[in-house]
Amino acid sequence: MRPLPWPRARAAAVLSLCCAAGCRTDEADPKGDGGDTGQAARALEPWQAPAELIGVANIDDDDENGELDWDDGTTLAIDNERVDLPLPADLVAALAEGHSLLLTLSGEVESIRVYADGQLVLGDGMLTAPVPTPTAEALSLQVEFEGFLNVGALDYSVVDETMVEVDAGSIALLSAPLILNHHLQPAEAVMAVDVGGGAWGNAAFIRTFEDTFGESFSTATGGSVGWDVWMQDEIEFATLTAPGKRLDVVINSIRSQNGRYLDRYPTEQLRAPDMAVMTWGDGFPSSQDSFGNMEVTPPLSADGVDYPFGRIYYGDAGYAQVTPELRTLLDAQQVQAPIVLDVSWLCVGHVDEFMTFLPDPDAPRGFRLVYADTRLGFSFLEGQPAELDLPKYDAGHDYPTPGDMLSDTRLRAYNDDLQVNLDANLALLTEELDLQPDEIILIPALFEASPECGGGALSLITGTVNMEVYTDPDGQGAVVLPPDPFFRSDTRDLPSDTFAAEIEALLPASVEVVWTDDWSAYHLAWGEVHCGSNTIRTPTADWWTDARALIGGEL
Repeated sequence: MRPLPWPRARAAAVLSLCCAAGCRTDEADPKGDGGDTGQAARALEPWQAPAELIGVANIDDDDENGELDWDDGTTLAIDNERVDLPLPADLVAALAEGHSLLLTLSGEVESIRVYADGQLVLGDGMLTAPVPTPTAEALSLQVEFEGFLNVGALDYSVVDETMVEVDAGSIALLSAPLILNHHLQPAEAVMAVDVGGGAWGNAAFIRTFEDTFGESFSTATGGSVGWDVWMQDEIEFATLTAPGKRLDVVINSIRSQNGRYLDRYPTEQLRAPDMAVMTWGDGFPSSQDSFGNMEVTPPLSADGVDYPFGRIYYGDAGYAQVTPELRTLLDAQQVQAPIVLDVSWLCVGHVDEFMTFLPDPDAPRGFRLVYADTRLGFSFLEGQPAELDLPKYDAGHDYPTPGDMLSDTRLRAYNDDLQVNLDANLALLTEELDLQPDEIILIPALFEASPECGGGALSLITGTVNMEVYTDPDGQGAVVLPPDPFFRSDTRDLPSDTFAAEIEALLPASVEVVWTDDWSAYHLAWGEVHCGSNTIRTPTADWWTDARALIGGEL
């Protein structure tokens, strides 16, 4: 943790800048003796300035001119991300009558600016300056930050007409960390790519989302994004918050660059005032740079440490990793200490292929980890009629019946090997998160080897854990959209699906399950529902109080 500097202004600086500030000197004394100026000295109440001022990075585009507001010049009159600091009325009046207010900026000065009624006074190389004489009865300072967890201090000194310091103090400056969203935050909006009907279309998928979420659901047309359906993989939503302020941040993956595929969607459809779009990293991407491979646990305490915003977790394939620039950024935020899981055994290599978290008010800490288990997958198969006709699995996976899956000794051996990887990741999560057995729901799952991935694992039975989680406003329950397993003879008869019934019996009572047809456009293309959708969520905690211990202690 880095120390927070709180330096004080010095009287020498006050004297050196007194004339520039309009201070009255002996030469201006009408008696010429430095004595009584002929007017009563103004008595000022000490400025009850805040001990600290907290803001958010000014990285959106409030005037919608195509430039980040930080880069957009230094005289913008109205900016949603600048933090307003009004001066007391008696101080403003005193400044108009000859007092002077000197400001000094210290700390990470390259990333902080200070304005007086919209005009730059500190920053961009100016570290000490007087506040201009006010021309109105009210005057405010504004503070602007460039990045995340910028630390600084604003010292102030008030001198009267005789160059006597009559008030001084220091205000700590701190900008928000970038915080990624978790599933216990209420959902506000959900989105997906509409590629229409046809054999490889997603018309049924889109229709289910429309029926479930109504006006909260929006789409990008397939043609506008190169028919790239992987909405989750392209973008990750995060937030910056401060008292009275919220800025949503869309982290745009490097998976599709230079305006290809979904790369255009965040800048063309999402960027707006109070919605920033940023990218970290460049170069040749790996599958680990897709954001199905980056998720966040619910808030929890583990090993004596409170994580009020949860902990980030992402996968490392060994031969491929999340781009270093993004890993460095996430580590620097301090409040969501990342956990790295092994995804080398998977074909696509994303953490959302084998786990998710769901809200559950009946759970000890308000959530359950839902986790794939191949042993339960075979136990489920053993309870099914061996000759049950499975037309979807026959056409898509060459397994006409449950009996054909059970009789494939290589399939069983393969899943037994994968279970070792699943158990190792679960052991790591259990240790890092202090998970108890009753906080974990094991879900039947089966994988098959992909020749195209050198034997890496893909879901055979649709990956239930790879679901959309649309959390209720109170954060206690959710509507969840897992992929339809189609484990039935009549693909239109969902109530006859024994796999779906098995899953519904395992999931928390707090969730409403809406089975979603993702078979052609997603499942057979190596993904599921979560991979093809994304969600904006409401921030629910104040990092400056709840996570203060994680970012440098008390100010």
